[in-house]
Amino acid sequence: MDVDEDRLLLSGFSYEELQLMKYNAACYDETLGEVVQLLANRFRALILVYSGCLLVFLSLLLFSVRETIIGGGISLFIAVVIVFFMQPPVLSYKAWRYWRANRR
Repeated sequence: MDVDEDRLLLSGFSYEELQLMKYNAACYDETLGEVVQLLANRFRALILVYSGCLLVFLSLLLFSVRETIIGGGISLFIAVVIVFFMQPPVLSYKAWRYWRANRR
């Protein structure tokens, strides 16, 4: 994907976020386009994990007893919080939005 810094800034990335992405690209010997693609993939994975947890919780509500619903709900909430903090959700959302608008 052809990534231009000015287009990234116009699409909603702040200057600090862009500098962070450029630093990470330099550290891991990647291009800025690869960093945007990886962040977009992380956002899609985040959505899949959230959807899976929601489906598991709905199945708990439909087919389980009260104690299992409470325990399962707490454990799913903890899993969602851990996944949320393992990656930058706002930055990955912006990258996904940019990738979706500019993919070719």
